[in-house]
Amino acid sequence: MAEREVVCSRELRADADSVWCQLADFDLLWHPAVERCHTARQSDGALQREFTDSDGNRYTEQLTYISDTGRTLCYCLLSGVEGMLRYRARVAVNVTDQGKCLVHWSATISAVPTRIEAIATGTKSIFEMAIDALDQPFPSSRNLRYPSIGQHKVRREIAMQPLQRGTAVGSPELSYLSARSSVQTERPLVVLLHGIGGQAANWEQQLTALGSNYSMQALDLRGYGGSAPGLQQSVVEDYCSDILRLQNAFDAPQLVLVGLSYGSWIATSFAMRHPQLLAGLVLAGGCTGMSEAAPSERNAFLKARSEPLQQGLTPADFAAGVVDIIAGPNATAEQRHNLHNSMAEIPVATYTDALHCFCHPEETFDFSRINCPVMMLTGEHDRLAAPDEIFTVSQRMFNARASHPAPAEIRYEVIADAGHVCNIEQPAEFNLLLDSFLSCLPQVAHDYKQGLPQKQQQKKRCIIDAAHQEFCSNGFDGASMARVAKLAQVSKPTLYQYFGDKEGLFAAVLDEGRKHLVAPLFSSEGSLVERLWVFSWSYADFVLREDMLSLARLILGEATRRPGSAAAYHHGGPGKAFSGIVAFIQECVDSGSLSVTNAELAAQDLWSLILSGPRDYYLHHVNERPDRGALLQSITHGLRGFLTLYSTSKDHDLAELEQKISEHQQIL
Repeated sequence: MAEREVVCSRELRADADSVWCQLADFDLLWHPAVERCHTARQSDGALQREFTDSDGNRYTEQLTYISDTGRTLCYCLLSGVEGMLRYRARVAVNVTDQGKCLVHWSATISAVPTRIEAIATGTKSIFEMAIDALDQPFPSSRNLRYPSIGQHKVRREIAMQPLQRGTAVGSPELSYLSARSSVQTERPLVVLLHGIGGQAANWEQQLTALGSNYSMQALDLRGYGGSAPGLQQSVVEDYCSDILRLQNAFDAPQLVLVGLSYGSWIATSFAMRHPQLLAGLVLAGGCTGMSEAAPSERNAFLKARSEPLQQGLTPADFAAGVVDIIAGPNATAEQRHNLHNSMAEIPVATYTDALHCFCHPEETFDFSRINCPVMMLTGEHDRLAAPDEIFTVSQRMFNARASHPAPAEIRYEVIADAGHVCNIEQPAEFNLLLDSFLSCLPQVAHDYKQGLPQKQQQKKRCIIDAAHQEFCSNGFDGASMARVAKLAQVSKPTLYQYFGDKEGLFAAVLDEGRKHLVAPLFSSEGSLVERLWVFSWSYADFVLREDMLSLARLILGEATRRPGSAAAYHHGGPGKAFSGIVAFIQECVDSGSLSVTNAELAAQDLWSLILSGPRDYYLHHVNERPDRGALLQSITHGLRGFLTLYSTSKDHDLAELEQKISEHQQIL
């Protein structure tokens, strides 16, 4: 594997906003080399564009990051270039100190060595043609303060909905607010989480404005508003359990969490534990909380906010001072009054409980675990979660997703003239941004309608999932295409139309696994140890799944009688994954981080050292399930051995590995 970086940067005569308007819709019809372009949301919410160049070649790209505030978007190439292994691009429109428009377009490319130069040269030509085309006046087609996302048109006339209060039974009893027409089963549930000085009523303007089109509830955290307090000191796991209880109460298949401040920290903590349950995540006014603060900073924060309580004061006594900190300079008297009342109503015991929970986080966040669409918002005048800080977190989250073959989209926006509680100070803008985000998530909006590309992708996904189940249950030879079609709820002709025959379907199933296995290694972000660590756990989580072990047992059992099936399994799955590891090893040799004389032998060492023992054990012990503690021991022992053998910075890499081990042990 070879890598190149392509960069084009130029000052233009055109206005920066008009240039950004052309780029931000993710449509390439303005590009002189593009004959046709079609953008569409996929079944997982991803925005993709399929376009054809003047030579008839077809390409597919996916949006991975966008910010109207920063006039920046990033995307990845999914298909269309022979020999391409990985392609990540970024385009930004800036204004220089002299007021000129500066376009900076770059791409990081990984490809087979024989194709890398041609791909890099072609990419540079495409970028230069694009910048030439942008250097001319364009009519403004978007209102940048109220952006559409892809093809979605934001609702301008929003029906006001009366609110009702409900309770989720259990311990403690939880109270929530919702719009009367908002609750529908079988749809993702949108849960709004307030800040440490708030309550569910802080979301009234979102519920009344958007509740008619989403299953949306604002939760009173335990001890706040109408919710009962817990019986002991709350920990973040308690809040996560409360969210799950609300999900179960409405029988929702997935969740969209919308958090503000303390609520954002809780939402992110939930995402660490249950990423598969999230259809989307909106984080306003921060998200890391005290998870990354030093112990001394946590203690100082807790002490400063506990001292008034120890002196006999209540939140009502110091609410005015809190409002001065969280409100923006132009907050209205009514808004300040509402913020004051919200803070003043908090019981002392609830405020103390929340402070202790906030200052005793259970883990630091691993953003690579989150791959649902995310929108990060903050107010222009937010002192607690300043725009620069939230932008940095959005970039960290974006970089953490680099190992995913097709990363989900991240949005970052700053709400003008707002302080910390931006949904209260600028409700119209907050609502339009929230509505534009939610409406693009599959099945979340009540009026959501799938387009043809989404339906096709979902159908293909259903077929692959059904085939995976069938192959794991019955092996290749015993698998029935009729059963796959029935399980996927498609006709047999449709199945053959998508995959050709059983061999093609089997290859597609195996290729899904291969991409999952090797993706962490091809991330250009993170150190050698970080990439090896993520790969090792991804590998363990995949090959030790009960269904994958079952498939391996069936294939191996048929190997003598059906050697062709076993060979196809190895070639399409483990063989391709191993080739990816060899390519990664060679890349590390080329960059100087590993010293290896034979990349294939080193790849075999990595493959064997980290997991061969546990995999062999669980292949033969059908009724036992992998133990995370035992896996940690095996993986860390293997990585120590691999780095000791091959690292060119042995001491540094082994020290970093020990830090990783320590962090993981805390989570376990």
